[in-house]
Amino acid sequence: MAFLVFLLFSLLCLSSSSSSTSNAHRSILDLDLTKYTTEAQVSSLFQLWKSENGRVYKNQEEESKKLEIFQSNLNYIRDMNAKRKSPHSHRLGLNKFADITLEEFSKTYLQAPKDVSRHIKMAKKRDIEELPCCCDNAPESWDWREKGVITDVKYQGQCGSGWAFSATGAIEAVHAIATGNLVSLSAQELVDCVEESEGCYNGWPYQSFEWVVKNGGIATEDEYPYKAKDGRCKANKMQERVTIDGYQTLLLSNDSVVSESETEKALLCATFEQPITVSIDAKNFHLYTGGIYDGKKCSVPYGINHFVLIVGYGSEDGEDYWIAKNSWGKDWGMDGYIRIKRNTGDVLGVCGMNYFAAYPTKEKPETFMSAPRMDHSPL
Repeated sequence: MAFLVFLLFSLLCLSSSSSSTSNAHRSILDLDLTKYTTEAQVSSLFQLWKSENGRVYKNQEEESKKLEIFQSNLNYIRDMNAKRKSPHSHRLGLNKFADITLEEFSKTYLQAPKDVSRHIKMAKKRDIEELPCCCDNAPESWDWREKGVITDVKYQGQCGSGWAFSATGAIEAVHAIATGNLVSLSAQELVDCVEESEGCYNGWPYQSFEWVVKNGGIATEDEYPYKAKDGRCKANKMQERVTIDGYQTLLLSNDSVVSESETEKALLCATFEQPITVSIDAKNFHLYTGGIYDGKKCSVPYGINHFVLIVGYGSEDGEDYWIAKNSWGKDWGMDGYIRIKRNTGDVLGVCGMNYFAAYPTKEKPETFMSAPRMDHSPL
């Protein structure tokens, strides 16, 4: 009890002394976890984590099991953080997934691992090697969040619908770039209606883009709210529609011979024009809390299980990174975002993210042609 009181007092002091730690969730992530080693200390830390994350278990047996998982994750976090190669390397912490195993996390929030090469044959092609040089004037850093074309981070819940959220995020952005109007769109409509996908189990952003074109648009989130479960398609009942003209993909074909610098430049060129969706093996996003993720334990190209939206890029002390919007809520990662290492020297990129990128296309309407072009000046 005395240790718990001391722990709570320490957290209150930490919270009041740091402007960057303005909420309770952040406070536990800022603790030095190397100091919590005894059974009593870990148990007290677990109780604090439960309180901060609003976790209540149905009985003592379940709580005991969750404590074991929590302790295992805590040990893993300490071991991995001790191996960080630089201050900018990615960090792990006791985030909201700290009481579930990697297997449970993967089953709940990710798709079953898939072979990207099968879908490359099905998607509309625009091979990376055929891309013209389009971004010689690109600045050293770029962030579409600063341009007013990115909606708030969403939470997909216990549904493997990251594909739908990355797709809606890309459509929201290109629509805002083309029209000046930012509106949140319905991921639930895609989960319910894209027949080629399988709702909470499986899906691809390019299939979503194809469906939106064929359907004549996508509903707003207000009109077709998210339920985090499969439902019956109600697309024919929706009145408000946001349209796109088509989509493009950046693919590493099996018969393509390109260098890492070409793939990275192609992605940068595309991102400078608009946010893009990428496929990735995200199982080790499980306990991510910050820093530049380098993905050392991935299974690619046959282990793709998630999709994120690339909204920009930058560098920190010479370490290049992509800025990716995820769909696990603002209380995961860096306020819902993750930095992923850029210019890795690997043609596939981190966890295969260079392998299959896609983005919707939309021309500016004639009534908007006279408006100023989206500012492409450096931030």
